Amino acid sequence: MITVKRCAAEDCDLWIRLNREFMAFEIKDDELWGGADQASDEAFQRDFQYALDNPQKITLMMIESDGEIVGFANLPNIVSIWAHGRVLIIDDLYIREKYRGHGFGREALDQIEKFAWAQGFARLQFQSEKTNPAARAFYESQGYSPAEMYFYVKYPEQ
Repeated sequence: MITVKRCAAEDCDLWIRLNREFMAFEIKDDELWGGADQASDEAFQRDFQYALDNPQKITLMMIESDGEIVGFANLPNIVSIWAHGRVLIIDDLYIREKYRGHGFGREALDQIEKFAWAQGFARLQFQSEKTNPAARAFYESQGYSPAEMYFYVKYPEQ
């Protein structure tokens, strides 16, 4: 059994560590992510504080089991004309390696879905990198269907 709870101010350092852990696991094509894993702790702290100050735009969640933090989720939202309402985006859903394969991801996703529907979101969406076949297989096993789209990014010139 897990609990998915909103982050509080005291979660900042742990949230930064978990995001760095996730980036070390996930980033295989740095051209796509623009060196996001090289950001300073101060940049992460600004992002964390922005999220806490703007809960109408993004929700940060910790995932725990028996008092242990097993992962996190970063959940921004947008308004979509196509969905005719607000859309919750799973920007990041990370379960720490030693906790994988025990149903924590499935339970976390279930709780995120319940949160989304209770908050009146019209759709839940996310993307998964081609370099992460395990994530794609997991989401498909949970009833999600992939939509073939291209993900475009552009960063300001440095």
